[in-house]
Amino acid sequence: MNSINFKGRIVFISLVFGLTALVVLNIKDIYSVLDKILTVLSPILLGCFIAFILNIIVENVEKRLLDRLNSKPLKKLKRPISILLALAFFVLIILLVSRIIIPQISKFIVVFTNEFPDIYKEIINFLAGLSKEFPSIQSKLLASNLDAQEILKKLVSLSTTWAGGILNIINSVFSAIANIVIALIIAIYILASKEGLKSQFTRLFATFVPQHILDRFYYLLRVTNQTFNAFFVGQFLEAIILGVLCSVGLLIFGFPYAFMIGSVVGVTALIPMVGAYLGGLFGFLMILSVNPVRAMAFIVFLIVLQQLEGNLIYTKVVGSSIGLPGIWVFVAIIISGGLFGISGIILGVPIIASIYKILKEYVNKHHDALE
Repeated sequence: MNSINFKGRIVFISLVFGLTALVVLNIKDIYSVLDKILTVLSPILLGCFIAFILNIIVENVEKRLLDRLNSKPLKKLKRPISILLALAFFVLIILLVSRIIIPQISKFIVVFTNEFPDIYKEIINFLAGLSKEFPSIQSKLLASNLDAQEILKKLVSLSTTWAGGILNIINSVFSAIANIVIALIIAIYILASKEGLKSQFTRLFATFVPQHILDRFYYLLRVTNQTFNAFFVGQFLEAIILGVLCSVGLLIFGFPYAFMIGSVVGVTALIPMVGAYLGGLFGFLMILSVNPVRAMAFIVFLIVLQQLEGNLIYTKVVGSSIGLPGIWVFVAIIISGGLFGISGIILGVPIIASIYKILKEYVNKHHDALE
């Protein structure tokens, strides 16, 4: 009997090593196939993601508003009404973001282009003043042959070379728009018939999967759903708080473009932890077009604000809502962001929080059993 078990283990280990070697040796082909599959499935996956986000609004509208009304016609139409309100809110957010970011970027380009020669001279003079203690650096800065207009010309020529791929860019934009439209249609269908879809999948799983495995699977789904819900609501609130604090702080300290920069920082703060710095880069360049010294002061202001926000507000608003300690929020962002980029930064925190909750419950049960 022991020899049979030993042989079985040898076969299993050999299969694992064989499959691992097969994957490693053909990693490029496997990656290419997976990339094609994800490209084809991207509208469906995006539709599921949009449906998940909109479902947060749909459930709140139904439970907190429509279910409290005594009107029978409204209760019969509560799902279409809640979906329409969720879509309206979704479109409103997109319009607000586009109205905030796109005009500010265009304004920034105009201002920065017009002011660049003066900015360049001020930066050189500022650096030269700081480097008085280092004569060799000062002489190199002042002797620099680079001219602001020359730099602008080089930037323009570089942009014209990029314009050669404009057709590819247009094609990508239209493809993205088509995917978004398809995804929205899929999302609406999922929201409109989510109970029916749930029933279909429940019956399908019950046919092929043992009940004890199903119970565990449904528990994992509940934990993940609750965590993702709490995360996205908390992240949205955190972005609003940070945008308001940034605008108020900039106004108090007399920085230019206070509301503009604060609104952009608030929008980019929807990306956990690092988003505010992306908005801060925009703010730095905007203030740089007016006063380089104030731009340096803005960096200090943003670092202080982000540290306060990250350690006090973010961990309280988002970290507590998803049940994840502050240190693990940082770890989740660092690891998932390093592996998967922006999407990893956004989704890493709720995924790690779900795993944390499940492991915590398992460890607690194990210790309770030992006691």
